Amino acid sequence: MIFTLGVLIWGINFLKGRNFFSRTHNYVVIYDDVSGLLESNGVYIKGYKVGNVHSISFSDSTLTSLRVILAIDKDVHIPLGTRARIYNLDLIGNKAVELIFSKSKVMHKPNDTIIGEVEITIAKQLEPYKVQAYNLLNSLDSLTHAVMQIFDPPTTSRIRQTVKHIEAITATVVDNLDNTSKSIENIRSFTQNLKDNNARINATISQLNSFSSNLSQLQLKQTLNELDTVLAQTQNLLITMQKGQGTFTKLLYSDSLYQNLQRTVLQLDSLLLDIKKQPRRYLHFSVFGGRK
Repeated sequence: MIFTLGVLIWGINFLKGRNFFSRTHNYVVIYDDVSGLLESNGVYIKGYKVGNVHSISFSDSTLTSLRVILAIDKDVHIPLGTRARIYNLDLIGNKAVELIFSKSKVMHKPNDTIIGEVEITIAKQLEPYKVQAYNLLNSLDSLTHAVMQIFDPPTTSRIRQTVKHIEAITATVVDNLDNTSKSIENIRSFTQNLKDNNARINATISQLNSFSSNLSQLQLKQTLNELDTVLAQTQNLLITMQKGQGTFTKLLYSDSLYQNLQRTVLQLDSLLLDIKKQPRRYLHFSVFGGRK
């Protein structure tokens, strides 16, 4: 009977995570809030289970803090400054304790008190903003109601039409931006081609400049030489004419030739008139033969 009762008590404690025959050391942790931590929940180091929560109770009569006893394997040596943090073990919300070691080379002794902390969840981080969010929603609701009372249906309709016009203008601007982007891309391509062929273009321009320069110099030199020759000849001709030398100069400056030519023309005219009047004097012919 006693043996059976002892086995029953051992089984109940074993289910609670207590094993009277296990080799563990107890450590004390003080929390302001255990956040749903239960007895027999696991104690882990980097995800590896090294013990269980042995018990949870209030630390004093003021009920301001809780005293948690952790049963840790004897082979685990806990450095001073280690923190026992309560965290969410899974998505369901089961809790566990994680030992975060310090770098101290001095170790805790059994029954020592370890620093306790609780993981700050997103819900707790957002909790201070709940009231502000609720007040903001109420303000937005009031503002919306006031705006709806201010704007009558015709005004609301005009606002909607204005919004549609703005959307149309925005679409047009977007299309123009697309066209502008294409134009810029074409200009960029053309500029890149110029850049790629810059050496060839410079060489071609240099050759054209050299050819034009040589051609201009050649034509100008030839023209000047010919002009000098003509001017020299003209000058010599004028000097000769001024001196009265040469046949052309005598013909140009003497009127005797003109007078002689005029007299000759008059004599020829008289001769022709006389031939018309007395042709027998100048022409001798017979129908029946020559004159005997």
